[in-house]
Amino acid sequence: MQLIKPLYWILVATCLAVTPLHAAENARDDDTEAQHSAPDIKGPHGGLLLTREDTSVELQIFEQGVPPEYRAWVTKDGKPVTDAAELNVELSRLGGQVDTFQFAFQGDYWLGDGVVTEPHSFDVEVTLTQAGEQYHWQWASHEGRTRIPADIAAKAGIQTTQAGPGSIERTLTTYGRLTTAPEQIARVRARFPGVITKVNVRLGDRVAKGDLLAQVESNESLKTYDLRSPIDGVVTQRQISVGETAGEQPLFAITDLATLWAELRVFPGQRSEVEVGQKVLLKAEGVDQQAVISHLLPSPDNAPYTLARVKVENPNGVLSPGLLLEGDIVVETIDVPLAVENRALQSFRDWSVVFIQVDNTYEIRPLELGRSDGTLTEVLGGLQAGDRYVVDNSYLIKADIEKSGASHDH
Repeated sequence: MQLIKPLYWILVATCLAVTPLHAAENARDDDTEAQHSAPDIKGPHGGLLLTREDTSVELQIFEQGVPPEYRAWVTKDGKPVTDAAELNVELSRLGGQVDTFQFAFQGDYWLGDGVVTEPHSFDVEVTLTQAGEQYHWQWASHEGRTRIPADIAAKAGIQTTQAGPGSIERTLTTYGRLTTAPEQIARVRARFPGVITKVNVRLGDRVAKGDLLAQVESNESLKTYDLRSPIDGVVTQRQISVGETAGEQPLFAITDLATLWAELRVFPGQRSEVEVGQKVLLKAEGVDQQAVISHLLPSPDNAPYTLARVKVENPNGVLSPGLLLEGDIVVETIDVPLAVENRALQSFRDWSVVFIQVDNTYEIRPLELGRSDGTLTEVLGGLQAGDRYVVDNSYLIKADIEKSGASHDH
């Protein structure tokens, strides 16, 4: 065991030693007039300053008090251009989505016609037509994105699945304990009064049907006869020893523990939603299984609750009567058009995100989330059906992106 942990961290270190995408890595080269490197000069309004000869465009994603929107300031020979110009911004996102913005002058600036949705990670193309001239600028503006080769991802156990519809289960939480049913306990008595001459089992011994439990010498015939187990089970009571007299009292109790029963307390405020046949998720130490409600019974002694009896399989005999447990009763199943597995969710900045995969590239997708259960969460926005997202070891993707220091600068 001392060698496993270091080897694991060596693997993790190897997996994270992947160079993130840089800003200009995917810049297109189909237009010799275009600016391919990411602009690094700021204009007077804090936006990116794009220049060509005597013409400039300052482009900014403005998100103070409004959903993120594009604002621009266009100048010619240092003078503001307020009309007779066409400005267009095209954003190409990972996965093939293209967002296009047309601009109109608003009195102080040019405003793009739409919301710049998160993540602000895309290849940008800006086109300005003014005074018979057309200008192009292109660059890559990536954030929350990294590349991991397929072989490294496989070694790290990074697994993906396809986003699609799911079923969210609404549950009621109840509590109870494990019991045995009366028919699962066999009490063994002597057939004829006599003296115990041999005892073959001890408390806790597991026996099969027909195994020898003890021998008794009959008082009347002085002949010895066998007492054998009538069922498979565990010796849970032994009331006799060699030399003692066997009468009418039970000598042994054999309990079949292969099946136990959870008796869950359902209180009046829950009762209207609980029915026989509903699925129950049982949890306790050593218990994590799914079952169904078999019976609904009045509580003993007129206590103010109903008992929901649930059959619990115990083939290895590791569970014992009396164990306290929790039962989440599924009272409603809601089909939703898009859901993700809870284990895929990560926090990133102030978002809940998953990481989508396109070839060897991974990128954040901030999500608007809806209803959830212990397995799935409904997605209201931020992801498309069919997107592949990371479910196993998504924290490695998060660590690699954070290590790259991806900015949120526009």
